[in-house]
Amino acid sequence: MPVLERKQNTYLNWKYAWCLLFIPLGFYFVSRQSDILPYQHVFYIAITVILGIVGVFGLTSKYGAMKVYGGLYLLVSILFAYMGLVFLW
Repeated sequence: MPVLERKQNTYLNWKYAWCLLFIPLGFYFVSRQSDILPYQHVFYIAITVILGIVGVFGLTSKYGAMKVYGGLYLLVSILFAYMGLVFLW
């Protein structure tokens, strides 16, 4: 009879995967350029900071999948910071 085996790091994968929703939202805010509203600007900065923090935590994790998420989020955070300086300010 097959035995159900629970994977330990599945929860961590989903915990980091929800941040994937922030990436298209950040690109949407950058595409608005000068038409961005003040509260959207604050939300854009929050997205950039959150992705950077989650990226550092992901890169320092001992699980391989977390390092992939961490690298992606850190790279996108740096990209958003650069795009914010170029297009929004």
